[in-house]
Amino acid sequence: MKQLRLLAATVLLSVPMSAFAKNSALSKASPAKDLQQEALLVELTGKDFTKENDINLYAEMVSAYQNDDEIGFKSRLQSLLSRFPQSSYADNALFLAGRMAVDHNNYAEAVKYFTEIEKKYSSSNKVVAAKFAKAMTYKKMNLPNFAMNTLKEVRAKYPGSPESFRADAELKLMK
Repeated sequence: MKQLRLLAATVLLSVPMSAFAKNSALSKASPAKDLQQEALLVELTGKDFTKENDINLYAEMVSAYQNDDEIGFKSRLQSLLSRFPQSSYADNALFLAGRMAVDHNNYAEAVKYFTEIEKKYSSSNKVVAAKFAKAMTYKKMNLPNFAMNTLKEVRAKYPGSPESFRADAELKLMK
């Protein structure tokens, strides 16, 4: 029953948030429907995600990650990224999403999350970690050329970082 509630919450979270993000005129046209969906979401989960701030959403994401609750994690990730795209936690949230995808052997999705960090949050402190994690994901995917190129890039762009030392060690192991 709990999984069903979480699934319903995930579906309901994705619909209103994408509607708000894409076209505000649509949300003005049907406020009663949006209120009904929000009320149902509050009833199913016991929480009103529209009143949550980015800190609380991120804290709930970390908790969902630790409990390996993929549905809860992804619903909060989507809410955080759609409502607070410039949050200081957005890059960390994407990194956790990539780690969770790797843990669930969903490597293509993990690479997508790590690449998104590089593109959208290029000045973040998570960029080098995301690039290294992407290289290790390529290695798990049995794509040694992609892994080696990415590790060389980490070593060249971020000398002295912990990831550059790890990249150097991985490159020696791969040869």
